[in-house]
Amino acid sequence: MDWTQLLLEAGLDIPLENPQFIIKCPFHDDVHASCSINVDKGMWICFRGCGQGSLRSFIQRFLGFDDSALSKYLDEREFSFDINMFDEELPLETGDLPEVESPFKHGYVPEWIFDRGFNKKVLKRWDCGIDSYNNLIIPIKDRGFRLVGWVTRQYNREPKYLYSKGLKKSKVLFGEFNIEPCSFVCITEGTLDTMWLDQHGYNSVAILGANMSTSQQEAVLKLPTDELVLCLDNDDAGRIGTDRIMSCISNRFVVSYVQLPNGYKDVQDIRDKTLLSEVIKERTFW
Repeated sequence: MDWTQLLLEAGLDIPLENPQFIIKCPFHDDVHASCSINVDKGMWICFRGCGQGSLRSFIQRFLGFDDSALSKYLDEREFSFDINMFDEELPLETGDLPEVESPFKHGYVPEWIFDRGFNKKVLKRWDCGIDSYNNLIIPIKDRGFRLVGWVTRQYNREPKYLYSKGLKKSKVLFGEFNIEPCSFVCITEGTLDTMWLDQHGYNSVAILGANMSTSQQEAVLKLPTDELVLCLDNDDAGRIGTDRIMSCISNRFVVSYVQLPNGYKDVQDIRDKTLLSEVIKERTFW
């Protein structure tokens, strides 16, 4: 099993750089990261006592599946390979993600998304859709406007976000195709954050998590702008991600970051247009 892809599909924001890492445990109110995962060995352990075992058991518990549902879920995602593929060294995968077809209805969106302040114009601009469970479907398109996957924002269910099968988040810069020459571009963690900033007149892209991959970094450095404004979430992961990104690209770009007011987790939480404008205007330069 490709445990990294399975964890991403389940809705967990995990780092892609190492096979072993520590995240905040999803099974208790974790202030400091205490859950160690090894995707090569397919094992996990929570050092606060939530449990340990195989990643199969981890995913089953996280998604709330019984044995039958879990087996069906994993069978649909199992991959095979040719044993002869290891006979010679293969080049690194550098090509574009494959284009996919959307099975969802577009042009219609769930009513609950309007309660979050989004308008029809921006939802249509991003070609959003709806599935049979009343979830919002957000297409992921590359710089050539090709559909390479989608994000499902679930309605009143956990995890909140699901990623389409085969979508490699590390190779995606959400919203890249929308960016035209401008004075600055905002970088967010999530799709809705970027769409929210776009609705309020700010150019934005999302890295689909708190970590920026090498592929995303290369794409960011090609954006037609003079400044990058980091608008990551107001939590430990967001602050760590901000520091890492600034250290990687500050020698190539003018880089700044916003400081969200207390009580606001991300930019999409800021519903007041004037306050959002002030937060971006008062950004701190690196």
